[in-house]
Amino acid sequence: MVDLFGRKKLEDRILDLEAALAKAEAERDDLTRTVDKRDQKIRKLSGSLQEANLALKAAVQKAAAPNASPRFESGQDGPEDGKARPSGRRLEPRETARLMERLSAIRSAREDLLTAYLSGPVPADAPLPARLKQAAAAVNSPRGLIILHCPDLFSLLLVPPFPVDEGRFEENESFCLDPLREILETPVMLLCAHAGDSFLGVALSSSSFEEEELVESPVIGKHSKGGWSQKRFERLRDEEIKNHADQVLEALAALTEKYAPAVKYIVLAGDDSLLRQIAPAVKLPTVNRRLARHNEEDLKALLDEVYGFVIYRID
Repeated sequence: MVDLFGRKKLEDRILDLEAALAKAEAERDDLTRTVDKRDQKIRKLSGSLQEANLALKAAVQKAAAPNASPRFESGQDGPEDGKARPSGRRLEPRETARLMERLSAIRSAREDLLTAYLSGPVPADAPLPARLKQAAAAVNSPRGLIILHCPDLFSLLLVPPFPVDEGRFEENESFCLDPLREILETPVMLLCAHAGDSFLGVALSSSSFEEEELVESPVIGKHSKGGWSQKRFERLRDEEIKNHADQVLEALAALTEKYAPAVKYIVLAGDDSLLRQIAPAVKLPTVNRRLARHNEEDLKALLDEVYGFVIYRID
């Protein structure tokens, strides 16, 4: 049959156009995803830049006053009365578990293995060697201390990730490790607050997050130009940070309503200025921490830091 009107060519042309349209739409989708990733990266870099600027400002102020006494923020660890702090390192939860396994195997027929849980400063009459009292005073952790002392062999100081509930001293044939184990099973909520990019999570123990939520919103970076333009820019930025804080508070309220009966503390970390806007609305007992910035691709590392102990060996 003769195709008098060129119908076959038209149909082929339609197919070609449809294929070209599908390809263009796929390229458009790829470009959209690329732009979204770029915007997300810009937001994170803006937040990191803000933190770097704050750290730089603090370093400059510190360098300008070299003779000033060391200062530590409320709720953070710091030496007391200028005493030198011993050298320590952080233990991840699995390392703490291994340490407890080894400690639980130690026995003393003299019943002189000392375990001390300190919820505050070391009492003057504490049954501790002088060097341990000095080390504990130098560490001066607001979350308290755990001391494990095996006479003539070793002495360990542990700074827990959460506050010691009750002070106690115990000498026995073995170490008292149950309260230490309970710390690793403490359910907590976490807020890692950064401008434009904040993480909220709930962990019922050190093993994993029960729930995770990332709150993102656009926050412009700092403006380098002076004059009225800079003031307008800073005002806009402050408004965007406040909007981000409001979004965080909304997400935090929902998590608090759901998990408040289960969690014992909320761990607050991140940008101090942002936390000051959020903290008054927090309804749970708080623990202030200095944590690394969250990475959505490795939240286990953040969880390990939240539940991490700091250990000091005292010779």
